[in-house]
Amino acid sequence: MGSASIETFMNRHGISMQLVKMQSAGPGDASRSEAVDRYRCQITRSGKEIDLYVAVPCEESCLSASDVLFMLILDASGCEMFKDYYGRQDEFKEMLSGLGTVHDEFDEFWLEYESRQRQSQKLRSFLGTSLYEMLIEQFGFN
Repeated sequence: MGSASIETFMNRHGISMQLVKMQSAGPGDASRSEAVDRYRCQITRSGKEIDLYVAVPCEESCLSASDVLFMLILDASGCEMFKDYYGRQDEFKEMLSGLGTVHDEFDEFWLEYESRQRQSQKLRSFLGTSLYEMLIEQFGFN
């Protein structure tokens, strides 16, 4: 999906986005194995606005609105795939109980899932179902 096409979509539907790079957590965050830049994405439309958040590897030099929307729709798609498993997380946790650190990673996975799920729901609510589905179609995720 071309960036120009997403820009056209945004213009047609009165959607604008402002990206603000957030400050790093600093030296206390040194335990993280991968370096990422975090962005707050303020999206506005028809007098409404929401703040959503994305993280990208530090080596990414320029983040566009198209990139952000793609990441958000990709997250939503992933959340949709896992929705049936979310209710069974205790069952999976019990199956993995003898694997030590995998248990902690499993908990971290579901915390991340919940965060992305909330963000996906927030975007859907903000855009409305039909516009949200049109955006999914723009990226070919239908």
